[in-house]
Amino acid sequence: MVVQRILVLDGSPAGEQASGTAACVANNAGQLHVLAYRQEAGKQAAEGVSLLAAEVLQQAGWSHAQSTAPDLVAVVVGPGSFTGLRASCAAAAGYAVGVGCPVVGVTRAEALAPELDAILAAQAEKVAGWLVVTAARRGRVFVEDAQGARAVTVADWVPPAGTWLVAGEACSELAFPSVIQSHVSHPDVKQIAVAALKRVEGELPPRSALPLYVDPPEAKLPANGLRAAPV
Repeated sequence: MVVQRILVLDGSPAGEQASGTAACVANNAGQLHVLAYRQEAGKQAAEGVSLLAAEVLQQAGWSHAQSTAPDLVAVVVGPGSFTGLRASCAAAAGYAVGVGCPVVGVTRAEALAPELDAILAAQAEKVAGWLVVTAARRGRVFVEDAQGARAVTVADWVPPAGTWLVAGEACSELAFPSVIQSHVSHPDVKQIAVAALKRVEGELPPRSALPLYVDPPEAKLPANGLRAAPV
């Protein structure tokens, strides 16, 4: 599959960092170029990422009618804002179905991994690994490494032994006996596109464009059970 046009969507940032992002990224023989980019802050922007997508598609001149629709849609699936993830993943899946192109999910750490691995390789001292720490709610943070993501209560945090490279906007929330704090906080659209291309090419395992919900569902079944099916 030749991928020349990538639509990138991201509504994952949570809390004070909540935002929505859409971009059109052109792939020219492995060289990525951002042709159009829109980012707005706030929860409403994350929920309305489909509107941002429409704007960047128009700016880039990409459309199904002109046979210049994206070849691939890439969406950040988390961890992050519950509402932002639902909205951006739904927009990505809907657009991909509409134009008949593939859609893949990318986590924050998957997009940041190449940069973090490069930082590790440049360290003179031995470093145990890297962690990406992002904002959550209720005194917690999301912690993601190469194996996956989990929610951590800051007050109950038990730091792992050794020196760690820590990135993400909430990296200062967790204490470590020895730490290297990275300036990296969130992947840019090129990094997201690179991870998506790796997924399409089989360098990363498959991941659907479904929200990566770290927490269990908060909804509870009614005390008397569900209503009977209509007749």
